[in-house]
Amino acid sequence: MNDMKAYIERFFEELEVYEDLERGHCYKVFMKQAILEFLSCETKETAFAVYRAFFDSYRISLSGASNPFIDLLDVLKNYEENAAVLIDKQRDHYIHSVNVFILGLCIYAQNEKYRAAFRKAVINREKYPYAYDTKNEEFYYRWGLASLFHDVGYPVEIVGRQVNKFIDFATNVDGGKASVNVQLSFGNFDELNHITEVIPKREFTKCYFESYEDSIYIDTLKPVDLLAHKLHSSLGVELKAMKFALDDFVNVMARFGFIDHGYYSSIIVLKWYGYLIQSAKYKPEYFFWPVLDSASAILLHNCYKNMLQKKPFNLGALAPVTHPVAYLLILCDELQEWNRQAYGIKDKLRTLAAEASLEITEDKLSVTYITHNGSLPADFALEKKKLLFKLLDMSAIFTTVSVRCKALKKQVLPNPQGGITPRPALDDLEKLARAIHELYNEKQHERYPDKPLKYPDFNKLSESLKYSNLRQAMDIPEKLGQMGFVMSRVDPSKEKVEKIPTEYVEYLAEREHEAWVEERKSTGWVSGDHVDAEKKITPYLVAYKKLPNEIKQLDRDPVENIPVLLSRIGMAVYKREV
Repeated sequence: MNDMKAYIERFFEELEVYEDLERGHCYKVFMKQAILEFLSCETKETAFAVYRAFFDSYRISLSGASNPFIDLLDVLKNYEENAAVLIDKQRDHYIHSVNVFILGLCIYAQNEKYRAAFRKAVINREKYPYAYDTKNEEFYYRWGLASLFHDVGYPVEIVGRQVNKFIDFATNVDGGKASVNVQLSFGNFDELNHITEVIPKREFTKCYFESYEDSIYIDTLKPVDLLAHKLHSSLGVELKAMKFALDDFVNVMARFGFIDHGYYSSIIVLKWYGYLIQSAKYKPEYFFWPVLDSASAILLHNCYKNMLQKKPFNLGALAPVTHPVAYLLILCDELQEWNRQAYGIKDKLRTLAAEASLEITEDKLSVTYITHNGSLPADFALEKKKLLFKLLDMSAIFTTVSVRCKALKKQVLPNPQGGITPRPALDDLEKLARAIHELYNEKQHERYPDKPLKYPDFNKLSESLKYSNLRQAMDIPEKLGQMGFVMSRVDPSKEKVEKIPTEYVEYLAEREHEAWVEERKSTGWVSGDHVDAEKKITPYLVAYKKLPNEIKQLDRDPVENIPVLLSRIGMAVYKREV
C-alpha cells in the first residue's frame, strides 16, 4: 500500500480528539492502532476493530443497550456473507467501507486544497457554533459517519437482486431473455421515512427553522425531506424539484428495476441518529448539521450520477467546496477497488484487484491497481479516470491524476459466459464416470508398469468410489462452462476443442482437489501419514499447494483429458455459442 501508513501517521499527528483532551481518554490512539493493524492485515476482524473504535468513541445509545451502529454494520456483513452468494455480481462492502474511510483520511492529510475546501464549506460558526474546536475533529467525525455508513443499506439491494434473478429465471422457461423487473414496494413507506418524535417537534426542529426560512416547506422529521432541503441548500437545486425527485425515487427504482442502496443508507442514518440524539437529550444542532451533512453525502455517492447529473438537474462535475464530504466519498468509493472479496457467482471468477499502490500529494493522485493472477480489463484504467472526471472537478485539488493497472502474473483465469450450464443425462454421466476410471488405470499403468492395478474393474469398486467417479463426471460440465466451453453430441458441422488450454489446467486441478477433499471428509476420511482405504485414512486432505507433484498430477489428469474422455462416450467439447 506504499505510503498509506505514513499518510495515516500524519493525519493522526495533526488530529485532536475532544474526549482525549478533556476527559483523559485514549480514543485517538485506539483508532490509529486499529487502522495500522487493518492496513497490515485487511480482514473482517481488523475491520471490525476500526468500526468499533470509531463508533464507541462517538457513542450514542440508550442506557444499558449495546452500540446500535455496530449491530447495524453486523447486519450488512451477515447479509453479504450469506445472501449475496445467490446473485451474479456482488463484492464486499464491509471491509470496503473501512478502506474508503482510511483513503479519505489519507487524502485529507496530504492535500491542503481539499482541507481548505472543507473548512470553507463546513466550518461556519454563525450557522453551526457547535463544530469541534479541536484540530481536524469536525472533518474526522463527519467523514467517519459518511464513509463507514455509506453502504449499510446494501441488504435492500441484495434482496432485490436475488428476487429479480430468480423471477427472470422462472419467467424464461421458453429460452427467452425477457426481464420482469420485480418492484420493491412498501405497505407504508412513511414508517421508514420518519424520525420518531421523542421531544416536542417544535423544540427539536426550531434551530433548523430559524436558520432556513424555506424549511417551512418540508417536514423536518422526514429524512427524505431533510435530504431534499440539504441538497437544495448545498447544490443550489430548486427545492420543489429536488423534493419531488426524492419522494418519487422509490417509484422510479421500481419502474426501471434497480435499487439504489445509498438512498436507503441515508434514510437509515437519519432515522437512527434523529431518534437517538433526541433520546440522549443532545443539542438538536448535533443532528441537523453534521449528521445531515454526512447522510446527504451518503445519498449523493450514487445519486449524483444517477439523478443529479440527469434531467431536470443536469449538474456538472461536483466541486469540493460545494459539498466536500460528498465529493470525498464519491472519489474514495470509486477509487477503492482492491481487496474486495467476491460473493457474486460471476464475480468469483473475475479477475479483481488484490492491492493498490497509491501516491497522494498536494498536486498528485496516482493509483495503480495490482492483480496477482490475471489482468483487469484493457480499458479499466481509462474508464475509471473518465468516470472520476465526469463526476468530480478533479483539477480543483489535483494537478495530475494517474490511474494504472499492473498484473503480477498474467494468468488467464476462467471467464464464464453466463447462462445455465447444460447438464447431461445421468446415463451419459455414468458412462463418463466409467471412462474416468479407465483413464485413471491407464495413467497409473503408464507411470508404474510393473505395479498391479489397485482398482481394475469399475463394477467392483466400492459404492463410495463409484460415486467419486460420478462426482468428477458431474463436475466436467461446470469446468467447461468456466472456460466458455460446452459438451455435446459430436456435430461434424462444428469445430471441436481438441485440447484444454494449458492456462486453465492448474486452476481447475486445484478446484478438483478441493472437491475431492470435501467428498472424502463427508464420507468419514481423516488425515494420517499414510493411505489406508479400509480405515479411511489419507495424508492428502491438505491444500493443493502442499501436495507432492505426483498427487497433483492425479487432479490434472481428468482436466487435461476432458476431450479424450468425452470422445469415448460419443461426445466432444465445443465453444459455447453466445
